[in-house]
Amino acid sequence: MALRKPQLKPGREKGTVVVEMAIALPLLLLILAGVIDLGMLLWQKDVITNACREGARAAARAGVDGKAEIKPGEATTVSKIRTLVQDYLRKLNVKDASGNPITLTATNCLCYWDTTTDPTMPTISVELLNIPRKMMLLPNLMTLFDGGTVDNILYLKAKTTMAAEWDPAKPPSL
Repeated sequence: MALRKPQLKPGREKGTVVVEMAIALPLLLLILAGVIDLGMLLWQKDVITNACREGARAAARAGVDGKAEIKPGEATTVSKIRTLVQDYLRKLNVKDASGNPITLTATNCLCYWDTTTDPTMPTISVELLNIPRKMMLLPNLMTLFDGGTVDNILYLKAKTTMAAEWDPAKPPSL
């Protein structure tokens, strides 16, 4: 003899879907907001890393041939590298925490040559420090649950080091 599942009376299940959705929807929205925010954060980190790489590549090729972005004898090599990195960030519409285009200065964009390890093979390093990134959705949703304030600004960093292609005896002027 087969067991029969007890049947509910018609109309008794109408409200269960609404109750289940009311319980699950806030959690699903929180997860969705977190995925979107983290995806945007990873995209911006990738853009900052690529901008840093472009600056290091330009510095490594400074004055090598006619195709280099930085021509031989230019006295403002570091500022040219900084401008190149900043243009890359602006082209991809990377903004700071307040929504303004990022302005690179001597404190948050470092460019330096290193000949201490191997004088015959100098290296170029370009560092981007403390680039502010504002989390948009997740902190606002978190304040709904705990009632406090959440610091929604993260600071991103990137560093790229490449071997110089120019003659070690004639480095580009700083």
